[in-house]
Amino acid sequence: MLNKKEIERYDRQIKLSTVGLEGQERLKNARVLVVGAGGLGCPVIIYLSSAGVGHIDILDGDVISFSNLQRQILYTENEIGTSKAVKSAEKAKAINPHINVSPIHKFLNATLALEIFHQYDLIIDCTDNFGSRYLINDVCELYGLAFVSAALHKFEGQLGVYNVRSKEGTFSASYRDVFPEAEKSSRSIDCNEAGVMATLPGIMGLYQANEALKFFIDKENCLINKVLFLNSNNMNQFLLESTPGKNKITKKAEEILASTYELPCSSGNRINTGDELLKLMGSGNTVLIDVRELNELPRCSFPGMKQIPLSLLMKEPERVRELKQVVFVCKSGIRSKKACELINEFYPDVITYDFTSGITALPVQKTDLIK
Repeated sequence: MLNKKEIERYDRQIKLSTVGLEGQERLKNARVLVVGAGGLGCPVIIYLSSAGVGHIDILDGDVISFSNLQRQILYTENEIGTSKAVKSAEKAKAINPHINVSPIHKFLNATLALEIFHQYDLIIDCTDNFGSRYLINDVCELYGLAFVSAALHKFEGQLGVYNVRSKEGTFSASYRDVFPEAEKSSRSIDCNEAGVMATLPGIMGLYQANEALKFFIDKENCLINKVLFLNSNNMNQFLLESTPGKNKITKKAEEILASTYELPCSSGNRINTGDELLKLMGSGNTVLIDVRELNELPRCSFPGMKQIPLSLLMKEPERVRELKQVVFVCKSGIRSKKACELINEFYPDVITYDFTSGITALPVQKTDLIK
């Protein structure tokens, strides 16, 4: 039941005939998982919290970086290097103390999705890559869950509500029905494409929150069997009708675990410049680790840097278990990325960074080249 404070807080919403006290109570009882606390996730979290969704969990293993601030409106410069899940949960709770908000500082993977998705009434996909969308789709199909998904590219966005159960017990189109994996390069949007206008995640995230609220109070008007396409540059938009697959085969848990979903944006946090590295190292909680072999050149004199070759780290990942934040560096960024993936798998609570520019780009006072 809503208390007096809540009724006063949600007064303008309760006055809507489609909401009322009954609809507001459904929102209070709703359990929602927001996957991704970035450009899309920030406005979703703000509006679901403000509107009174009673239980919100936020899943994201990423940390705040300088390049996020252009579009991820929950965060500030002095929070760089901290967990997005934790910070966004803190701010959601500050927005509305009448709701329950919990952070899950982990990257999405099949095991985790299978473990926790069934606890929720709705999943909100605020990720930025194909692999995550297909994984979310497959687990939601397995558990009979609906999910709201949006994607971005430069000035363009797309939005749909997938896998919604009808009164008759049938399900609406899934993400795979609309975007078959074999056709993804030509029909949908991926984080590997360069650039996005700052306001677009706000627009599409707001639309996602709108669909999520409607799901609990006015489901018939959700974007079911439809995908919205928006161009924020010329403000053109259109709806694409979609159809559920005729011979839908739901993947079993074992098949999901065995599938390769390619989650390219969850292997670690990227640092591209020396200035970003110096800012992060200045926090005092970060260790820089060179994962090249011991005899590789050039030798580097960065203060406090440790050297643990990737070949050794693969045998003894426990060497970094007690660390809070780690930046991995190698010659070209390949091995440092693998190091991030390795540690994320063994110790998801250790925050990892990949210095993508390589050892020669470190902002050191002296680099010795032995010829």
